[in-house]
Amino acid sequence: MKTRTAPSGGTRADLASLGALDQGGAAPRRRAEGPGLKSAVLAVLIFVVLVAAWQGAASAELVSPLILAPPGEVIEVLVRLAVIDGTLWPNLLATVQETLLGFALAVAAAVVLGSVFAFSPILRNAVYPYILASQTFPKVAIAPLIVAAMGYGLAPKVTLAALLAFFPVLTNTIAGLTEVSEDEVNLFRALRASRWQELRYLRIPNALAFIFPALNSAAVLALIGAIVGEFVAAREGVGYAIAQYTVTGEVAATYAMLIALSIFGLAVYGVLSLAERLVRRAQ
Repeated sequence: MKTRTAPSGGTRADLASLGALDQGGAAPRRRAEGPGLKSAVLAVLIFVVLVAAWQGAASAELVSPLILAPPGEVIEVLVRLAVIDGTLWPNLLATVQETLLGFALAVAAAVVLGSVFAFSPILRNAVYPYILASQTFPKVAIAPLIVAAMGYGLAPKVTLAALLAFFPVLTNTIAGLTEVSEDEVNLFRALRASRWQELRYLRIPNALAFIFPALNSAAVLALIGAIVGEFVAAREGVGYAIAQYTVTGEVAATYAMLIALSIFGLAVYGVLSLAERLVRRAQ
């Protein structure tokens, strides 16, 4: 790798060269051919095997019909709920709204607080143990308390979603901003980089590699929090619908709602993966 020499002009020229660090100064690498096709084929095969095993277990009545409905019946009910009577959409939209609001609130709070903790060890050592202790509380146990305090509207479900999604983003934000190579830090200091330039070109790109994987976990946890809130107290939502179908013994409808949740979860994963690629490309 050829070493770039800073142009004359003193410190400003040295600092201007920081923008080229992301470019690397090296010849562009060939994009490695990923196993995308093989992974897709394997995923389809796994799906086929799972559905076949599901159908076989249901047909042979290896599991009680009160617990396991045949996949054909589940798809039929899913189509009815989505197309014919349309009862799927109000419940799904309520859960989506609760999940996304809780997720956004958790990410914003976790990134801000994690950034503060990363640059204030005294505050982190004083406050972080309390946050860690709060994570040991089972959210299912405190859900009735949150509902009692906030009522039966949107607020308790969003709060539960945010509480579950908050911690993984917080810990990864702190780790990403603090666990930086000492050699890279010394390089920036040798170039007389300001704190902002060190943050912009070194710590934030490093933190993104930690934060984006945490976002996937946070999204799943936010969805779980919203469902828990709907189980406890709700008038609509997928969790509310599942509870109603379970009471009335509509097993196929319960599975149909779970499939709808799975599709929503995959959609969130796809959006986050796309956002990660766009952010990394923009760096």
